[in-house]
Amino acid sequence: MNLNKAYSSSELESLLDAKCSINSEIKFDTISTLSNPISDSLGFITKKGNYDLSKFRGLIVHDSFSENINQHTILFKTKNVMKSVAKLLHDVSCKEEYSHTDRYPHVILGKNVSIGNNCTIFPGVFINHNSKIGDNVVIHPNAVIGSDGFGLYQDNKLWHKIPHIGSVIIENDVEIGSGSTIDRGMIDNTLLKSNCKIDNLVHIAHNVTIGKNTAIAACTGIAGSTSIGDNCTIGGGVGINGHISISDGVHIHGMSMITKSITSEGEYASAMAADTVRNWRKNQVLFRNLHKTTGYKK
Repeated sequence: MNLNKAYSSSELESLLDAKCSINSEIKFDTISTLSNPISDSLGFITKKGNYDLSKFRGLIVHDSFSENINQHTILFKTKNVMKSVAKLLHDVSCKEEYSHTDRYPHVILGKNVSIGNNCTIFPGVFINHNSKIGDNVVIHPNAVIGSDGFGLYQDNKLWHKIPHIGSVIIENDVEIGSGSTIDRGMIDNTLLKSNCKIDNLVHIAHNVTIGKNTAIAACTGIAGSTSIGDNCTIGGGVGINGHISISDGVHIHGMSMITKSITSEGEYASAMAADTVRNWRKNQVLFRNLHKTTGYKK
């Protein structure tokens, strides 16, 4: 993601409240993530792991970071990596005003918004900066495209917001229902692929990918950085955990709770259908004592 200006290493050292490992005035105009690295960009590491760091010219890392890396890579060592990242993203966050256009007089648009041909966008829709919308897209009233994602870091045991500067990309023939919210990515993009259909009151969090020809029913919530495949159907009221993937051809029944990745196509369900309170209480007792009948021990 472009930072809108070139920051020298000394500027970053001050802005990030970090200690620079090399006395250099190399400039950085791009930030990228470990999952989508960009050559000569500035990156950041929040936890240990085996990462390919070869493309990064600079890295924001914790004070305790001691891994062997390319000697030409500049390290910005700090006590709180995400606090430093948040400071940088806040500094580059788009602050331009919003506007209306003659084409869409009842829609609020941010800067650098691209809208394709033959789109229908109803009154009350909000489209944030840098969003890209393809052809034949329908967005129903009061949908929000490109709201900030729910990204937070802790400092002194208090939560603080991480600004998001990524985009939402909506491909051709997509339909988005009334009151649905699609968050932009923190640095990478949120992506809705061609011909996916989103019902009313659906929440799609930051950095989510929705595959081609996938349909999602109302009141479903999809947490951040999850990838959903092509030709899937997701019933109403489904809750999907973050940082998981769902393969192509998966069909999830309404009110299901998806907490881990699904790697094979087919039908999935987890919710218990309504019953009389009397039967439900009996089943709850059986469920609580199920481990005793199976001989399960910790």
